[in-house]
Amino acid sequence: MKYKFEEIISKEEIEKGVDYIANNLNNFLDENYSNSKDNWYFITIMKEGIPFSVDLAKKIKHNLVFDYIFLEKVFEYNTVKELAIKKDVFLPVNNKNVIVCATVIYTGYEVNFIKEALKIRGAKSIFIVSLILKKSSNTIIKPDFYYFDIEGSDFLVGYGLGYNEKHRNLNSIYKLFFS
Repeated sequence: MKYKFEEIISKEEIEKGVDYIANNLNNFLDENYSNSKDNWYFITIMKEGIPFSVDLAKKIKHNLVFDYIFLEKVFEYNTVKELAIKKDVFLPVNNKNVIVCATVIYTGYEVNFIKEALKIRGAKSIFIVSLILKKSSNTIIKPDFYYFDIEGSDFLVGYGLGYNEKHRNLNSIYKLFFS
């Protein structure tokens, strides 16, 4: 299948978004958790979240403990039918403050799945951060902190987002057009 892509979010706009989220997250944590000396468990959703989480983590003023989670999607008729944890977090989250980092949230189904799993394991608090929220009629959860609000069902690549495992290394975010 042939496709073309068009830049919709430049590298400079991404940097501005990361700064915005970091400032808001730092302010929120300062205001609400200033007495806490606890580390924050910073969980990245693999693979897409790597560039965003690295850039964001560099700007967080609070102590972070890094971990990763990788979900496997089972599709039926081009729709996610089921999620399974393929690579689970390594560290225990019981009684810990957690930040879950995703580059884009389409429906919120995946981050909600992760959030519920962390709740069952006894996480003290859970916050979702995402660079992009792709609003749709079937969005079930919104991130607590995000910058871009995009409508539509366009497929995005770049800055960690891939299509058939390609284009994750692009510095900007692009919309794919299939022909």
